[in-house]
Amino acid sequence: MAPAPASTTGSAFVTVTAKVSIAIGIFATLYAAVQVIAALILLGQVDSDAVLGFLATQSVPGPVLWVLTHLTTIAVVFLAVCAAFLAVSVGLLRRRAWGWWGFVLFMVVGAALNFVGIAAIDGTFAWIQALPRQPGLEQMQAELVALRLLTLATLWVSALVFAVLHALVVWQLCRPGVRAEFGMLGSPR
Repeated sequence: MAPAPASTTGSAFVTVTAKVSIAIGIFATLYAAVQVIAALILLGQVDSDAVLGFLATQSVPGPVLWVLTHLTTIAVVFLAVCAAFLAVSVGLLRRRAWGWWGFVLFMVVGAALNFVGIAAIDGTFAWIQALPRQPGLEQMQAELVALRLLTLATLWVSALVFAVLHALVVWQLCRPGVRAEFGMLGSPR
């Protein structure tokens, strides 16, 4: 049995979700394009050999060095991800099955990456706190410990809130009536 054609009209939930996501996708894509341009212009004016030579004399973790040496590539990948999100949001609005699958994937991966970000930020704080102690900075170091705890608490709360919100969006998109709008009659596999 052939799947039913995608519906041209549909639930308000899908329409509103898609339109809000398209607006976010447009702004994110424009922002990412500015980041690529800035990386190309600004990093072209930096003596990267001098910076890398200085960093080689410091105890900089490998991931930090990798990020610093791949800033333009990271900006281009961010632009591609933003453009892909915009595309799947348009696909969602037009009730295309690939838009549904892509949007669900972005929701799941986006929620998971929030937790990965917590680990990265905690690692950054740990690296900063492991730097050699400087005399006269005891108060700043104590404030850094408090800042680390406050930041991690805030990140955990926001990651959990976004995970719940993303899960609710995915749950709504997986309802049979909504899936039927995309020509998918069976349950998701």
